Amino acid sequence: MPRVAFSVLLLSLTVGLLSGCVASTAAPPVVTQPTTPALAPPVFASNDEALAAAKAAYTKYLSLGDSVGPTGSASWKEYLSLTTGTEHEGAVEARKLMDERGWSFTGVTLFDTMTVQSSQELPDSTWEIRTYLCLDLSATGTVNDAGESVVKSDRPQREPMVVVFVTPDKNTQQLLISESPIWSGSNFCS
Repeated sequence: MPRVAFSVLLLSLTVGLLSGCVASTAAPPVVTQPTTPALAPPVFASNDEALAAAKAAYTKYLSLGDSVGPTGSASWKEYLSLTTGTEHEGAVEARKLMDERGWSFTGVTLFDTMTVQSSQELPDSTWEIRTYLCLDLSATGTVNDAGESVVKSDRPQREPMVVVFVTPDKNTQQLLISESPIWSGSNFCS
């Protein structure tokens, strides 16, 4: 019961009892006050649920990235809408660099072995999910205007990554990629 309603009810009962207007045969209503405030349920009930949402979001992100159109196109805007923060800024900068150099992406980017490192509610009631994953670049390439590969021959085929997802607002399971640095520790993707 809201605090104001409880106070009004308590005041009414007190005034009624003191003025003799309440029948003595009626038992006073029992009003219970919760001992702790009701908390909203977590957006993700478990790490498994958070992992499933992260996998779906990252799969869509990679798929759109593999086939994105020119800067300003509907597909480019949709791709960027899946990002926020440093990931958004990095995607814009990477695209600018590729356009300046006349490079284009080829192939299909995949990932595997995604695990949740942490899943937590942030102070603003949004959620953050930190994951580890292996980015598979074995079927991808970058070519110049002449169609020649510009990928270094010693580029790793699989990269260990830390990918951070956030919800754009509270009580939503939509995830945006906020950062995706290469893991700086030992390579868990070899």
